[in-house]
Amino acid sequence: MAEQATTTDQIVNQEELRQMVEVIVGRLSKEADQRVSKRDIIEQRWLDDESQYHGRYTAKLVSQLESEGKSSLYINSTRPKTNAMSSRLYDMLFPTDDKNWGIKPTPVPELIVEAEQAAMASAQAELRVTEDPQNETLIQQADEARQHSAQIEATMDEAKKRARSMETEIDDHLRESHYNSQSRDVIDDACKLGTGIIKGPVIGERSRQSWQQEETMVDNDGEPHAVQDFALKNIEDPRPVYWRVDPWNFFPDMDATRIEDSEGDFERHLMNAKQLRKLAREPGFDQDAIRRLLVHGSKDSMPTYVSELRSITGADDKSLNDRFHVWEYRGQLSLEDMQTIAQLVKMVGSEQMQEKAEGMLQDLGEYDFDPLTEIDVVIWFCDNELLKFGLHHLDSGDSVYSVFCLEKDPSSIFGFGIPYIIRDPQKAMASAWRALMDNAGLAAGPQLVVNENVIEPTDGDWKLRPRKTWRMKKGAPKGEEPFKIINIDSNITDLTALIELCKTNVDEETNLPMIAQGEQGTDVTKTATGMSLLMNSANVIFKRIVKNWDDDMTTPSLRRIYHFLMQFSPKQHIKGDYEVDARGTSVLLVREIQSANIMLFLTNFSGHPILGKFLKEEGVRGLRRLAQTMMIPADDLVKSDDEIRQDEADEARKPTPVDPEMEIAALNANLKRDEMAHNRYLAEMQRDTEMLKLAQTSNISLDKIEAQLQDAREARAARLAEKREEAQSKERIVATETAMAQKLGVGGGGHV
Repeated sequence: MAEQATTTDQIVNQEELRQMVEVIVGRLSKEADQRVSKRDIIEQRWLDDESQYHGRYTAKLVSQLESEGKSSLYINSTRPKTNAMSSRLYDMLFPTDDKNWGIKPTPVPELIVEAEQAAMASAQAELRVTEDPQNETLIQQADEARQHSAQIEATMDEAKKRARSMETEIDDHLRESHYNSQSRDVIDDACKLGTGIIKGPVIGERSRQSWQQEETMVDNDGEPHAVQDFALKNIEDPRPVYWRVDPWNFFPDMDATRIEDSEGDFERHLMNAKQLRKLAREPGFDQDAIRRLLVHGSKDSMPTYVSELRSITGADDKSLNDRFHVWEYRGQLSLEDMQTIAQLVKMVGSEQMQEKAEGMLQDLGEYDFDPLTEIDVVIWFCDNELLKFGLHHLDSGDSVYSVFCLEKDPSSIFGFGIPYIIRDPQKAMASAWRALMDNAGLAAGPQLVVNENVIEPTDGDWKLRPRKTWRMKKGAPKGEEPFKIINIDSNITDLTALIELCKTNVDEETNLPMIAQGEQGTDVTKTATGMSLLMNSANVIFKRIVKNWDDDMTTPSLRRIYHFLMQFSPKQHIKGDYEVDARGTSVLLVREIQSANIMLFLTNFSGHPILGKFLKEEGVRGLRRLAQTMMIPADDLVKSDDEIRQDEADEARKPTPVDPEMEIAALNANLKRDEMAHNRYLAEMQRDTEMLKLAQTSNISLDKIEAQLQDAREARAARLAEKREEAQSKERIVATETAMAQKLGVGGGGHV
């Protein structure tokens, strides 16, 4: 009896909890419906933007024009302007060879000042030691200052190294989650509708399939034995991912003007039965609740905007099936409501959900009961069925949504796109185009007036055709003309000028001139320098938009994934105190200016005899940067550091080449030396011959002649030594007088 009473109490408790959870989910569902109704005006504006983008008149206007026999053609400037703005922004924000963001250590600026002070203190301490090298106190102070300076330098190097590792890790995750392609769709939404939304980093909503080996028991002739087999399983993928959110299905707090101020955000997912079954296989979702939805077929009709969009694009809007409206709520919930949900799931949920509920109850027990306490939660629900629940995964509490507006609305989170900005000039242009077409049709041929009192067609048909015959009526009044031709004036020139004026207004209101779209125009310079200056001027108008992207998308999105990795990543070597460096405006908008300036810098200073030696890596770094500003992969054109070192090593192993001029000079010197030796040999032979002749004619012996020659040589050498000593004495006198003059001034010690 006691067990039965306990079971009854559990059933009653479960029913009470279920009713309480239904109230909570019902309250969230009501709030979602209210937000949908509050956005009717904005959605109607978006439908007008879509019609204008696709060049469609309203059905009422088309019916009126056709009934009056007027032209219903549309000249569309909205589509090319919207696409040009989207393409231009994406090209600047997401280049193929660079990033529009970076990660840098937060304490580096403070450490730089401290490092400079430490280095100066160390230098001063070293100077004091040189003045008094025997002072032990000064030596110890110098050692301490040197160690302190080295420690700060090591801290800075470690911070920079960790920041580079964190930047590489973030870049890898962004590539895996296709952040660039998701951002391209966000930019398209912002240019067309005025608002683009990206979501991330999120986890637990993405799984991957994996073949895993498992052991199963098989009965073989009454003897069970284990068999190893492979089975395909869905496993949770904890990697951070980013998603583009459809603006039509995103409902923030309509009273907020910034996403940071939104009191909870709702995202609607329109799913068919197949998508709902797939959702049931995702980690964290209640399969029993989804099973009940599929059994009961709790479907709602498609939102009205879907059929209207299909009508605008010419698709069939009659074959729309109902969908499950699955809501995802990310916001605040009271502590009491969250505990109620966790207790119910712990009782009736699946095994996996029960484990999560148990852990959540333990986490919630750490909070104090306070009516002011709210908890950031994630709740999925559909038709009062709770599909998933959990705490917000980021300890920072940041919303996972980032909103970018092409043109901000100070009264709403949602902004304005290109179609809305040029609504009036586009209408004026379309009206002028219809008038031109109507006038061209009327002026294409004359208007013919037929006097029925004078003539009649012989075949009874009043339609004109070549070689048609007419009959003069009997008793027709004389002097009256049977036909009268009236020509309609052509106003095509004036209407064309009006259309061109509307195009000018479109350029001015979008701040997107033809030069920014790649078309030169009629009054634009055709020189390369002039074109570069004009493109740089055209880029100025994008600075505000790119700055908005940096502030509203890049910085918060990258800051969230930084918090995510700091919280969940097991890699300790990437962690540290960093900040996001969004550099869209500082780097990407000035590529052409940078390219021209780097080219000028390298041209003037790379070969400079004095300043050239101060260039880093002999200008290689500047050459790589030049290729980067030209949007060319530097590795394709400039040698890498390893290749440069290899070339230097190969060059060092080669024998030193001989200068041809030096080799010729050496050969000439050898020839001259040989010639001088030959002449000396001839002179000695001639001298010996003359001495023999002299000895024969003068009866003097050769020894005596040789002695006389030796005396003459010694006398000549003595005279040369005397002259050399006299010259050296004069030089010493001049040097002494010069030194005295420098010390005492002119006239103080002689005259130089």
